[in-house]
Amino acid sequence: MEVKLSEIFIFKTNGSRYSKESLMALDINMELTERLSEYLGLTYLESNEVEGNLCYAQNKNIRSGYRMVFSKPDILNYLDRQLKPGTYYIETDTVVFPRTMDFGNID
Repeated sequence: MEVKLSEIFIFKTNGSRYSKESLMALDINMELTERLSEYLGLTYLESNEVEGNLCYAQNKNIRSGYRMVFSKPDILNYLDRQLKPGTYYIETDTVVFPRTMDFGNID
């Protein structure tokens, strides 16, 4: 699924160019989380806190094939690995989310 940066991030309309660091500081658009949830077949959780939960399916270190949920830190971790340092045009640059997305470990 190819998505424009403007569909991922909530941004101010007074600028079209952002550094990677500036992008990563923006909020995630909730419409994207709904689209990703449907596309990946995973449930989006506002928080990835699973302390006290005995279900390993929600553990942040579980392999991608066994995951049932994802959260904002998962999305940011994936974007951090995909976006290289530089300047991005939020209205035209895109990111590809594969159907089986490897979120990686989140510290």
